[in-house]
Amino acid sequence: MPFSLNGRVRTWYRTEPRSGPDSGAASTPLLLAHGFMQSSEDWAEAGYVESLQQYRPLILVDFRGHGKSDKPHDSAEYGMELLVPDLVKVLDQLGEETVDFLGYSFGAWVGFGFARFAPERLRCLALGGMHPYVRDPYPLNRRIERFSSARDAIAAGGRHADLIPDQVKAQFADNDVEALISLTTAIRDSEGFEEALDSLEAPGLVYAGEEDPAYPLARKCVEGHEGLKFVSLPGLGHMEAWESSEVALPHIIRFLEEVT
Repeated sequence: MPFSLNGRVRTWYRTEPRSGPDSGAASTPLLLAHGFMQSSEDWAEAGYVESLQQYRPLILVDFRGHGKSDKPHDSAEYGMELLVPDLVKVLDQLGEETVDFLGYSFGAWVGFGFARFAPERLRCLALGGMHPYVRDPYPLNRRIERFSSARDAIAAGGRHADLIPDQVKAQFADNDVEALISLTTAIRDSEGFEEALDSLEAPGLVYAGEEDPAYPLARKCVEGHEGLKFVSLPGLGHMEAWESSEVALPHIIRFLEEVT
Protein backbone atom coordinates (compact mmCIF):
# COMPACT_ATOMS: atom_id res chain seq x y z
CA MET A 1 0.00 0.00 0.00
CA PRO A 2 1.36 3.48 -0.81
CA PHE A 3 1.95 5.62 2.26
CA SER A 4 3.95 8.76 2.83
CA LEU A 5 5.34 9.63 6.26
CA ASN A 6 5.20 13.01 8.00
CA GLY A 7 6.80 12.58 11.40
CA ARG A 8 5.03 9.57 12.89
CA VAL A 9 1.83 9.93 10.86
CA ARG A 10 1.28 7.97 7.66
CA THR A 11 -0.87 9.33 4.83
CA TRP A 12 -2.37 6.82 2.42
CA TYR A 13 -2.67 7.75 -1.25
CA ARG A 14 -3.21 6.25 -4.65
CA THR A 15 -2.86 7.48 -8.22
CA GLU A 16 -4.99 7.10 -11.33
CA PRO A 17 -3.50 7.61 -14.81
CA ARG A 18 -4.97 9.97 -17.33
CA SER A 19 -7.41 8.10 -19.58
CA GLY A 20 -8.48 10.66 -22.18
CA PRO A 21 -7.40 11.00 -25.82
CA ASP A 22 -4.11 12.65 -24.78
CA SER A 23 -3.37 10.10 -22.08
CA GLY A 24 0.25 9.79 -23.19
CA ALA A 25 0.98 13.49 -22.88
CA ALA A 26 2.66 14.82 -19.76
CA SER A 27 0.37 16.92 -17.59
CA THR A 28 0.18 18.27 -14.07
CA PRO A 29 -1.70 15.85 -11.78
CA LEU A 30 -4.91 16.81 -10.01
CA LEU A 31 -4.99 16.13 -6.28
CA LEU A 32 -8.46 15.32 -4.92
CA ALA A 33 -9.03 16.39 -1.29
CA HIS A 34 -12.12 14.84 0.32
CA GLY A 35 -14.54 16.15 2.93
CA PHE A 36 -14.97 15.51 6.65
CA MET A 37 -15.83 11.86 7.48
CA GLN A 38 -15.16 10.91 3.87
CA SER A 39 -12.23 9.19 2.18
CA SER A 40 -10.60 9.13 -1.23
CA GLU A 41 -13.09 6.45 -2.29
CA ASP A 42 -15.97 8.92 -2.13
CA TRP A 43 -14.64 10.76 -5.18
CA ALA A 44 -15.07 7.64 -7.28
CA GLU A 45 -18.48 6.79 -5.85
CA ALA A 46 -19.77 10.30 -6.59
CA GLY A 47 -18.65 10.14 -10.23
CA TYR A 48 -15.70 12.53 -10.13
CA VAL A 49 -12.82 10.16 -10.82
CA GLU A 50 -14.11 8.73 -14.09
CA SER A 51 -14.75 12.22 -15.49
CA LEU A 52 -11.68 14.03 -14.20
CA GLN A 53 -9.10 11.42 -15.17
CA GLN A 54 -9.92 12.15 -18.81
CA TYR A 55 -8.23 15.52 -18.28
CA ARG A 56 -5.58 14.90 -15.60
CA PRO A 57 -3.74 12.08 -13.91
CA LEU A 58 -5.17 11.95 -10.39
CA ILE A 59 -3.74 11.76 -6.88
CA LEU A 60 -6.26 10.67 -4.25
CA VAL A 61 -5.39 10.92 -0.56
CA ASP A 62 -6.95 9.99 2.75
CA PHE A 63 -6.40 12.85 5.18
CA ARG A 64 -4.99 11.95 8.58
CA GLY A 65 -7.92 10.92 10.75
CA HIS A 66 -9.69 9.33 7.75
CA GLY A 67 -9.74 6.24 5.60
CA LYS A 68 -6.53 4.20 5.56
CA SER A 69 -4.34 6.99 6.97
CA ASP A 70 -3.25 7.18 10.60
CA LYS A 71 -5.71 8.61 13.12
CA PRO A 72 -4.03 10.38 16.05
CA HIS A 73 -6.25 11.36 18.99
CA ASP A 74 -4.55 14.65 19.92
CA SER A 75 -6.04 17.84 18.45
CA ALA A 76 -2.50 19.25 18.20
CA GLU A 77 -1.89 16.64 15.49
CA TYR A 78 -4.48 18.23 13.19
CA GLY A 79 -3.16 21.75 12.74
CA MET A 80 -2.92 23.04 9.19
CA GLU A 81 0.85 23.23 9.60
CA LEU A 82 0.71 19.40 9.65
CA LEU A 83 -2.17 18.72 7.25
CA VAL A 84 -0.50 20.58 4.39
CA PRO A 85 2.92 18.92 4.84
CA ASP A 86 1.13 15.54 4.75
CA LEU A 87 0.16 16.35 1.17
CA VAL A 88 3.54 17.85 0.30
CA LYS A 89 5.17 14.60 1.43
CA VAL A 90 2.91 12.72 -0.99
CA LEU A 91 3.95 15.03 -3.83
CA ASP A 92 7.63 14.62 -2.92
CA GLN A 93 7.30 10.85 -2.88
CA LEU A 94 5.69 10.94 -6.32
CA GLY A 95 8.30 13.38 -7.64
CA GLU A 96 5.72 16.07 -8.44
CA GLU A 97 6.84 19.67 -8.08
CA THR A 98 3.40 21.21 -8.55
CA VAL A 99 -0.19 20.03 -8.50
CA ASP A 100 -3.65 21.17 -9.46
CA PHE A 101 -5.82 20.98 -6.33
CA LEU A 102 -9.52 20.11 -6.07
CA GLY A 103 -11.06 20.08 -2.61
CA TYR A 104 -14.59 20.08 -1.26
CA SER A 105 -15.78 21.11 2.22
CA PHE A 106 -13.00 20.10 4.64
CA GLY A 107 -10.82 19.35 1.62
CA ALA A 108 -11.37 22.92 0.44
CA TRP A 109 -10.49 24.20 3.93
CA VAL A 110 -7.16 22.38 3.56
CA GLY A 111 -6.86 23.87 0.08
CA PHE A 112 -6.98 27.38 1.53
CA GLY A 113 -4.37 26.25 4.05
CA PHE A 114 -2.27 24.90 1.17
CA ALA A 115 -2.34 28.38 -0.36
CA ARG A 116 -0.96 29.66 2.97
CA PHE A 117 1.72 27.06 3.70
CA ALA A 118 2.81 25.71 0.30
CA PRO A 119 1.71 28.12 -2.46
CA GLU A 120 4.78 27.30 -4.56
CA ARG A 121 3.46 23.74 -5.02
CA LEU A 122 0.14 24.91 -6.50
CA ARG A 123 -0.46 25.44 -10.20
CA CYS A 124 -4.19 26.05 -9.68
CA LEU A 125 -6.90 25.23 -7.17
CA ALA A 126 -10.65 24.63 -7.29
CA LEU A 127 -12.39 24.74 -3.91
CA GLY A 128 -16.04 23.99 -3.19
CA GLY A 129 -18.39 24.47 -0.27
CA MET A 130 -15.97 26.35 1.96
CA HIS A 131 -14.39 29.73 2.74
CA PRO A 132 -10.98 30.68 4.20
CA TYR A 133 -12.19 32.70 7.20
CA VAL A 134 -12.12 31.76 10.88
CA ARG A 135 -14.85 29.21 11.40
CA ASP A 136 -18.02 29.81 13.40
CA PRO A 137 -17.42 27.82 16.61
CA TYR A 138 -21.10 27.10 17.31
CA PRO A 139 -21.72 24.31 14.75
CA LEU A 140 -18.30 22.83 15.47
CA ASN A 141 -19.00 22.73 19.21
CA ARG A 142 -22.35 21.13 18.46
CA ARG A 143 -20.57 18.47 16.39
CA ILE A 144 -18.11 17.78 19.23
CA GLU A 145 -20.97 17.48 21.72
CA ARG A 146 -23.00 15.23 19.41
CA PHE A 147 -20.06 12.93 18.67
CA SER A 148 -19.06 12.75 22.33
CA SER A 149 -22.61 11.95 23.48
CA ALA A 150 -23.08 9.26 20.84
CA ARG A 151 -19.68 7.74 21.63
CA ASP A 152 -20.50 7.57 25.34
CA ALA A 153 -23.97 6.12 24.71
CA ILE A 154 -22.66 3.40 22.41
CA ALA A 155 -19.94 2.54 24.92
CA ALA A 156 -22.52 2.34 27.74
CA GLY A 157 -24.67 -0.06 25.75
CA GLY A 158 -28.20 -1.09 26.76
CA ARG A 159 -30.98 1.44 26.36
CA HIS A 160 -28.46 4.26 25.88
CA ALA A 161 -27.09 2.64 22.74
CA ASP A 162 -30.58 1.76 21.53
CA LEU A 163 -31.39 5.47 21.26
CA ILE A 164 -28.61 6.05 18.72
CA PRO A 165 -29.87 5.77 15.10
CA ASP A 166 -28.45 2.88 13.10
CA GLN A 167 -27.05 5.32 10.53
CA VAL A 168 -24.99 7.06 13.21
CA LYS A 169 -23.75 3.72 14.55
CA ALA A 170 -22.67 2.77 11.04
CA GLN A 171 -20.77 6.05 10.63
CA PHE A 172 -19.00 5.49 13.92
CA ALA A 173 -18.09 1.95 12.90
CA ASP A 174 -16.45 3.28 9.74
CA ASN A 175 -14.55 6.07 11.50
CA ASP A 176 -12.42 6.76 14.55
CA VAL A 177 -14.64 9.09 16.56
CA GLU A 178 -11.82 10.27 18.85
CA ALA A 179 -9.81 11.33 15.81
CA LEU A 180 -12.83 13.18 14.38
CA ILE A 181 -13.42 15.00 17.67
CA SER A 182 -9.75 16.02 17.74
CA LEU A 183 -9.89 17.22 14.14
CA THR A 184 -13.06 19.22 14.78
CA THR A 185 -11.42 20.84 17.80
CA ALA A 186 -8.43 21.83 15.68
CA ILE A 187 -10.69 23.32 12.99
CA ARG A 188 -12.61 25.29 15.63
CA ASP A 189 -9.40 26.72 17.08
CA SER A 190 -7.71 27.43 13.74
CA GLU A 191 -6.78 30.79 12.34
CA GLY A 192 -8.23 31.88 9.01
CA PHE A 193 -6.30 31.74 5.75
CA GLU A 194 -7.84 34.59 3.78
CA GLU A 195 -4.62 36.64 3.80
CA ALA A 196 -2.93 33.93 1.74
CA LEU A 197 -5.19 34.85 -1.17
CA ASP A 198 -3.66 38.33 -1.35
CA SER A 199 -0.32 36.96 -2.56
CA LEU A 200 -1.53 33.79 -4.29
CA GLU A 201 -0.24 33.59 -7.85
CA ALA A 202 -2.06 30.38 -8.81
CA PRO A 203 -5.47 30.88 -10.46
CA GLY A 204 -8.43 29.66 -8.44
CA LEU A 205 -12.07 28.67 -8.71
CA VAL A 206 -14.35 28.84 -5.66
CA TYR A 207 -17.86 27.39 -5.95
CA ALA A 208 -20.77 26.71 -3.62
CA GLY A 209 -24.43 25.83 -3.63
CA GLU A 210 -26.61 28.87 -3.05
CA GLU A 211 -28.35 27.10 -0.13
CA ASP A 212 -25.03 26.23 1.54
CA PRO A 213 -24.41 28.14 4.83
CA ALA A 214 -20.84 28.68 3.58
CA TYR A 215 -22.09 30.39 0.40
CA PRO A 216 -21.90 34.09 1.48
CA LEU A 217 -18.31 33.89 2.73
CA ALA A 218 -17.22 31.63 -0.12
CA ARG A 219 -18.48 34.26 -2.55
CA LYS A 220 -16.91 37.08 -0.55
CA CYS A 221 -13.41 35.60 -0.49
CA VAL A 222 -12.83 36.05 -4.24
CA GLU A 223 -13.61 39.79 -4.15
CA GLY A 224 -10.62 41.92 -5.07
CA HIS A 225 -8.61 38.94 -6.34
CA GLU A 226 -8.20 39.04 -10.10
CA GLY A 227 -6.98 35.45 -10.31
CA LEU A 228 -9.97 34.00 -8.45
CA LYS A 229 -13.48 33.48 -9.75
CA PHE A 230 -16.69 32.31 -8.11
CA VAL A 231 -19.40 30.01 -9.43
CA SER A 232 -22.86 29.71 -7.87
CA LEU A 233 -24.79 26.45 -7.98
CA PRO A 234 -28.46 27.47 -7.73
CA GLY A 235 -30.83 25.57 -5.46
CA LEU A 236 -28.19 23.31 -3.93
CA GLY A 237 -27.18 22.93 -0.29
CA HIS A 238 -23.81 21.83 1.02
CA MET A 239 -24.06 18.09 0.44
CA GLU A 240 -26.26 18.42 -2.65
CA ALA A 241 -23.54 20.46 -4.36
CA TRP A 242 -21.10 17.64 -3.65
CA GLU A 243 -23.42 14.82 -4.64
CA SER A 244 -24.56 16.58 -7.84
CA SER A 245 -21.30 15.95 -9.63
CA GLU A 246 -23.04 16.40 -12.96
CA VAL A 247 -23.69 20.03 -11.97
CA ALA A 248 -20.30 20.86 -10.48
CA LEU A 249 -18.04 19.00 -12.91
CA PRO A 250 -18.64 21.13 -16.03
CA HIS A 251 -17.47 24.22 -14.11
CA ILE A 252 -14.44 22.39 -12.69
CA ILE A 253 -13.44 20.91 -16.05
CA ARG A 254 -13.86 24.24 -17.85
CA PHE A 255 -11.61 25.86 -15.26
CA LEU A 256 -8.95 23.16 -15.63
CA GLU A 257 -9.02 23.51 -19.41
CA GLU A 258 -8.59 27.28 -19.12
CA VAL A 259 -5.54 26.75 -16.92
CA THR A 260 -4.07 24.34 -19.46
